[in-house]
Amino acid sequence: MKKIKKFKINLRSREIIRLLKKTTKIQEINSEIEEKVETESKRYQKFITPAAIYETIPKEKFPKEVLVSQPENWVAATAYFVTVGEKIENELKDIRDRKDMAGESIAHSIALEGVEQSLNFIERLIREEALSEDCEISKSNNVDSKKLFPKMFEIVSGEKVGINISEKGVLNPIYSSCGIIYRTPIKKGKR
Repeated sequence: MKKIKKFKINLRSREIIRLLKKTTKIQEINSEIEEKVETESKRYQKFITPAAIYETIPKEKFPKEVLVSQPENWVAATAYFVTVGEKIENELKDIRDRKDMAGESIAHSIALEGVEQSLNFIERLIREEALSEDCEISKSNNVDSKKLFPKMFEIVSGEKVGINISEKGVLNPIYSSCGIIYRTPIKKGKR
């Protein structure tokens, strides 16, 4: 099992704006919004404390009840949890209390980008490990089913990076993710 805390991620303004468009009714991004995204992403960087934990398990030992979208010839799978921590959630609560809808939308998009960047970071690590075993990895398959979360926690101890299941059955902190990445042998001649 590999656990990584407080690694550095780079928030990308372009991606934050894409997420802002996706999660709000804003269609046109003007220079004022671009500036605010740039300013806020620098400010919120201190509220984002990425952490990840993952475990790679051979196909024959991987619990079948959590398998999602597995490729045909997979030989192992990596179960993971990533989070950006609770600090950004606390900041979002303060923004909501001030009734700053635009600020809340931007902070939410920044937190989503933080989770995405955290996942990108561990995918790179998993890809390097897989290559050393003459394997390649699949795209990440997000596990977002409340009924599968307990089984994912049996595979990987999300608690070790501060993630748990809330009373409502969702991941806590909110800006967390879990999923599976499959390993398949590299085809001859492809390497």
